[in-house]
Amino acid sequence: MVASVGLPVNRVEGVDKVTGKARYSADTQVAGVAYAALVQAQIPHGRVTAESVDAAAATASAAPGVLYVLTPTNCPPLQVLPKELTWDLPLERRPPLSDLTVQHVGQHMALVVADSPENAVHAASLMDFDYIAAPAHLDATEVVSGGGAADDVDELIRHGAYRPDHFVKLTDEKLQDFRGPRGEPPGIKVDQTYRTAVNAHYPIELSATVAQWDDGHLTVHDCTRWITGERRVLAAYLNIPEERIRVVSPLVGGAFGSKSFLWMHVVLCAVAAREVGRPVKLVLTRDQMFTSTGHRPRTEQQVALVADAAGTIVSTEHHTLTETSTVAHFCEPAGVSSRILYQSPRLAVTHTVARIHAPTPCFMRGPGEAPGLFALEMAMDELAYALGRDPLALRMDNLADVDQTDGRPWSSAHLARCYTTGARRFGWDRRPLQSRSLQRNGIRVGWGMATATYPGRRMPAACRVETDADGHVRFSAATHEIGTGVRTVMTQLAADTTGLPLSQVSFESGDSSFPDAPYSGASQTSASVGSAVFAAAQEWRGRADALPATADGPGRAAALSFTTASGPGPDVDTVSRSFGAHFCEVEVDEQIGRATVTRWVAVMDCGRVLNPKLATNQVMGGILFGLGMALMEQVPHDPHTGRLLGEYYVPTHADRPAFDISFVDSSDYGLDPIGVRGIGEIGVCGVAGAIASAIHHATGKWLRQLPITLEALLGPRDDDRED
Repeated sequence: MVASVGLPVNRVEGVDKVTGKARYSADTQVAGVAYAALVQAQIPHGRVTAESVDAAAATASAAPGVLYVLTPTNCPPLQVLPKELTWDLPLERRPPLSDLTVQHVGQHMALVVADSPENAVHAASLMDFDYIAAPAHLDATEVVSGGGAADDVDELIRHGAYRPDHFVKLTDEKLQDFRGPRGEPPGIKVDQTYRTAVNAHYPIELSATVAQWDDGHLTVHDCTRWITGERRVLAAYLNIPEERIRVVSPLVGGAFGSKSFLWMHVVLCAVAAREVGRPVKLVLTRDQMFTSTGHRPRTEQQVALVADAAGTIVSTEHHTLTETSTVAHFCEPAGVSSRILYQSPRLAVTHTVARIHAPTPCFMRGPGEAPGLFALEMAMDELAYALGRDPLALRMDNLADVDQTDGRPWSSAHLARCYTTGARRFGWDRRPLQSRSLQRNGIRVGWGMATATYPGRRMPAACRVETDADGHVRFSAATHEIGTGVRTVMTQLAADTTGLPLSQVSFESGDSSFPDAPYSGASQTSASVGSAVFAAAQEWRGRADALPATADGPGRAAALSFTTASGPGPDVDTVSRSFGAHFCEVEVDEQIGRATVTRWVAVMDCGRVLNPKLATNQVMGGILFGLGMALMEQVPHDPHTGRLLGEYYVPTHADRPAFDISFVDSSDYGLDPIGVRGIGEIGVCGVAGAIASAIHHATGKWLRQLPITLEALLGPRDDDRED
C-alpha cells in the first residue's frame, strides 16, 4: 500500500463543492418550514417601553403571512447560563429577550415568523419601538478613566473595567527589577503605542439556523464550529437534557471564529419553532452578521522594549487595553506572544478590558497573536533601527529557547531555520538598512519581515469506527469541516494507520450524535481529532489482525465497529508551539497613497505536515487575512450613536501577492502521537507587522495604527525618528 499522509491529496468533498452538490445549513430542506426575521435595536443603550413593544408586535402580527412575533413581553423564560460557560468564553450571561433594556446597537429585540422569507422581512420592518435612551459608553479609554458605571459582579449586565488574568493566564510574570535610579531600565528604549481596529469575520456563508421540535426533542441545523458545545449551551438556556438535542452542521462555509460559539439568534429560532409548532428557518443578513456573530475588538497596546548596546533585550513590557460587551466576557489576549518569543530578564504583560455598549466580541483567526504580534514586531523593528541593527539579526540574537513563563523548553522548535531559509529564498541579504532606498518604475519599494508563532493545542476527542459488510470502514467524530480539509486529512490518517487504501476509508463529521470532539478553533483539530482517529485506526488494525481468516460478513463488521477516545495533551516537561517567519515586499505609490503587497515568502514550523497542498492553502489564506487586517479592514462606527457606517473592505484575488510557502516538516511528538501541530491560525500571525515593516522601509514612516489607510500613506513622515 502507498502511504497517503504527506501527499497533496485533493479534498474529499472538493467535487461536491465545485459542482454545487455540497449542502450547507441554509440549504437544509425541512417539510412545513416557516421563516424568521430579526428586529434589532437602533440605539446603543437605554430601554424600550412595554407598551411600544406590544403595539409593534400587534402591527407586525397583522401583516400578511405572519404566524408569530416573539418579543421581550411574551418570550418564554430562558435560563441563565452556569458560570462555567461564561467565565472564559464569549457566551452571553443574559438570556435573549429577557428584559427591556438595550445594551448595544443591533441587539435582538424581536423575531417575526411568517410563511415566507419576504413576509417575515416585511413584517419585521414594520416594528418600531419607543426608546428611552441612556448614556452610552462606546470608548474603552472613557470607561477606564472612570466614565463607566461601577461593576457589579452579581449582575448579568456589568460595567466598568477589569483585569482578566484568569482568562489570558498571565499570572506568575517575571518581574525581576532592572530599573535604574530614575525608574527606567538602563539601555536603548523604544516605547510606543499601537492600535488595531474592529475587524469583522465576514465569512462567505451567512449564519443560518433551522430548528425543529419532535416529541420534545430539538434538532438544530446550524453553521457552527462547536456542535457539542452548542448542544450544551442550548440545553442550559432551554432547561432540557442535552440528550434531547441534536445539532447538525454538515459543512461550514468559512467562519474565522464567528461560528465557534452559540449566538442569540440560534436560541430564539429554537424558541420560535417550539411556539409555532413547526420548523423555523432563520438566515442572517450580511448587515446583521456585523452585530450578531462576534468580531475582533479594538486594541490599544503599549509596548516598551529596552536593549543594551549589544542589542540584547533586558526588559519587555506589553500592556493592552481592549473591550467587551456589558453582557459577556471576552479578552483579546494581545500580550501573550511577548511573554515567550524573545528572551527578556524582565517581563511585564497586562490586559485591561473595558465593558462598552457594543456587541460581544469573540475569537477571530489568530486571536491575541494577530493584533499582538503587529505591536510586538513593529516595536522590534523600531528597536532595531534605534540600534542600527538589521531587524532579522536582532530577532535571531534574542530568540527564547524556553517558555519564559515556566522555564520549560520547546518540544520542537525550528524558528532559526525558518529565519535563515526564508531570508535566503526572499533575498534578504540584498536589503539595504536605510529606508527609502529602493524604487521600481518611480514607485517606492520596501522589504519587511516578522515572526509568526501560535501555541500547539490538543483537547480530548473520540472517534467511532463502523465497518460495513463490504469492507468499507467509516470513521466519525463530532468535529467540523470548515473548509480547511479536515475530512481529507482524517481520511488519509485513517487509511495509512489501518493499512487500507483511501478508497476503502471515509471520515464523517458535523453531527452531535457522533462521538464528542472539541470546537474547531485554536488550531487544535488535527492534533485532537487526529489523535482519536489514529487510536481508533490502530485498534481497528489490531482487531482485524486478530480475527480468524474465515471471519467475514456481518460478524466481521460487528467485531470491527466500536468507539475509542483520546485524551488531552500529555503532561510533559516540554511546551509545544509553532513558529514561522514572514518576508514581504510592498510597493508604495506616494502620489496616490496606495500600498500593494507584491511578493511573499513564508516558512512555517508546524510539526508534521499531513497534506502539503492543504497546509499551503491554509497559510496563503492566513496571509491574505492578515493583509486585509493591515491595509483594509475596519468596521466604522459613528462614535456618538454606535451605528455602523460606510463599507467593509476585504482582500480579493487582485490583492494576492506572489507566494512562496514552505514548511519545516519535522514531527513533534511532544503534543500528540501523530506529530502534528495546528496550522489554521499561524498564517495570519505576524503578517500585519511584516507589512508595516515593509511600508516603513519603503517610506520612512512608522505607521502604528491598523489599517494603514490612504490618508496615513499620504501624510508626512515622522519627525521623531530619522533613518
